[in-house]
Amino acid sequence: MYKLLENLRAGRVSHGMLGKGGVNLVQHLASAGHEFLIVDMMHSNVDWTELSHVAWKARAVGMYPFVRLPANPWGAGAAVPDRRFPVDAERAFGAGIEGLIWSISSVEEARLMAHMGRDSHQGAPVTSAQEMSDATEHSGSTRLLLPLIESLGALEALDDILAIDGISGVFIGCTDLAEVLGHPLDYLHPEVLAAVEKACKLAKTRGKIVLANTGYAFPSIEGQVAHAKALKKCGVNMLMLQTIEFNLYVIAKSVSDAVRAG
Repeated sequence: MYKLLENLRAGRVSHGMLGKGGVNLVQHLASAGHEFLIVDMMHSNVDWTELSHVAWKARAVGMYPFVRLPANPWGAGAAVPDRRFPVDAERAFGAGIEGLIWSISSVEEARLMAHMGRDSHQGAPVTSAQEMSDATEHSGSTRLLLPLIESLGALEALDDILAIDGISGVFIGCTDLAEVLGHPLDYLHPEVLAAVEKACKLAKTRGKIVLANTGYAFPSIEGQVAHAKALKKCGVNMLMLQTIEFNLYVIAKSVSDAVRAG
């Protein structure tokens, strides 16, 4: 059904992007060869209606739809597990989303969501025991639950998080990872890459997957490609090639600068 799932089962790396909305962009990403899309509800004004439009469009063109749920794993209240995650997850499934990404600060915040891998909600009516069984089976074969590791608390508990039954793997947020390790925006710093590589090795031993992003410190296509290649060398399974909006900025600025230069 999804090329992303085929790639994961075959050991091939998949590419995708994160976007802050825009159903009309889905077809363009699919045509460009991307296998997944992450709809950002953490740093955008995307509402549940727009999320649903994007999710169902992505499903229609065979692109795997994730959502990044709202979270704040860094503030004074980070030590308190966010009980809102399962509630938002149910709404996301009802909107047509397949995969979940949520930024965590503890093992507990990952464990809160582990049962969602077989949740039957899909935004479609269930009117019989057979339809319920089919919906649950579909969820069990398609759901990807990837807690986002971008805080020290989550990084230190990485192995315990990966050990949770029902968690598919982790998303290593390279921008905030570099920051908490003391190397802001220095994604290629040996310590940062070593942390990504360690995550990949731990995930592999547990049969889990790792998603990582290319970050904002590369205002050129070449810079992103170099970081993507470094991440692939670390062993990541899925590459998020930064956000749609950031790549639009990079391209628009490159064209504008070249035109002004004559």
